[in-house]
Formats: sequence, structure tokens, C-alpha cells
Amino acid sequence: MQTLSVALLVLAARVASGAVTKRVTCATGQTTANAACCVLFPILDDIQENLFDGGECGEEVHESLRLTFHDAIGFSPTKGFVVISSGGGADGSIITFDEIETAFPANNGIDDIIDAQTPFIARHNITPGDFIQFAGAVGVSNCPGAPRLQFMLGRPVATAPSPIGLVPEPFDPITEVLARFAEVNFSPAEVVALLASHTIAAADHVDPTIPGTPFDSTPGVFDTQLFIEVQLRGVLFPGFV
Repeated sequence: MQTLSVALLVLAARVASGAVTKRVTCATGQTTANAACCVLFPILDDIQENLFDGGECGEEVHESLRLTFHDAIGFSPTKGFVVISSGGGADGSIITFDEIETAFPANNGIDDIIDAQTPFIARHNITPGDFIQFAGAVGVSNCPGAPRLQFMLGRPVATAPSPIGLVPEPFDPITEVLARFAEVNFSPAEVVALLASHTIAAADHVDPTIPGTPFDSTPGVFDTQLFIEVQLRGVLFPGFV
């Protein structure tokens, strides 16, 4: 009996390992494991060609990744934000309520990528919250060395703007930065990992004399060069040298 049971388990394991997940063919010809993903293929093709310049790791990718964070961090369990149907955070409120949120000091300059993304949202069946995160995940995939970010579909349209003051700013004391992230359950180690996104970033407004200055010498590659170069001790902003 024991031998028979073992044999049946082995057979079941072999059948399971050999099983093929049934895939769905979308109207556009692509195949996917989930029919709900079919709506994303036309959006993917559109943004790769017309937002990311044919699939490059350029400025629009950098700005799209920044937008994913600035939208998502707009949530606080302690600062009086009333959680309505959309729940705050990565809900697209930074686009839905752009006149309010782009006026926040920490969102300086983010209106450029909002203006660039808004027409894509208008011509596709997708909410601002979903589009922001999808564009960020797709854009980062264009950068050599970058991780493949998970994307989840189904965010409702935001019903309220984010409160002001939830995005950490460049010159905030580190204790304040870590406290803000701890409020939304980020550990210090996770904050450092999150900073890795700046490897493909650039700054337009920290030093306005040199707009578009990258944070490291390899802005087109998702690597660890940022952490090496940030240890170099400067005494002036580069534009003042």
C-alpha cells in the first residue's frame, strides 16, 4: 500500500509538472495567461513607441519612474487623509487632481511627465492610477540592468487628492526621511534599496543652472554606480564650479 501511494504521488507530480497553462489569444494577436491583460497590449505598444521613443531608457522613463513614487507615497495613516473608495496612495490622484498636487513643493517639475502621459490615458481604457504604475514598469524594463517590476491592474479613479507634505524632499534631515517611510512600513534598508531608482534619474530644479543633471555617470543603465559616486564628497553644486 505504501509503495502504491508513493507511485501515485510521483505520477501526480509528473502530470502537474507537465501541465501547460491554458493561454488566451487577444484580439490583437498576442497571447496571455489572463484575458484581463489583453487591454494592456495596445497601451504597451503605444507608450513604447510614442512616450519612450521606441523603447529607450531616456528622460521620459526617468520621469515616469519618479511619478510612480510621488503618486504612491501620497498616503498617510496619521496625517488626516480620509480613506474613501480609492484608498489613497498609488491611485493616480497626482493626475486626477494635478492642479492641486503639482503645486506641492516636492512635486516641482513633475507636471511635464503628467502632461506627457495624460493623452495616453485619454485614448485608452485605463485609469490614471493603473497607467502611472504600468508606464513606470514598462519604462524601467527599457533600461539595461533594471529589474522587471510587478504590475497589478484594477485601481479605481482617485476620489481625493493627496495631502501636502508626504513626499520627502532632498534636503530633509535623514531622521525625518526615515520617519516618513517608517509611517508607511518601509525599513531603513528598504529606503536605501528604493534610492537605487536614482541610478537612472536626473535633477532639473535642485540646481537650476544645470537642468537635467544625472545623479551618476551612467544614467542610461540601472546599476550600482549611484552608491559609489554618492560617496564622493563635494563642497559645491556642480553648476557653481
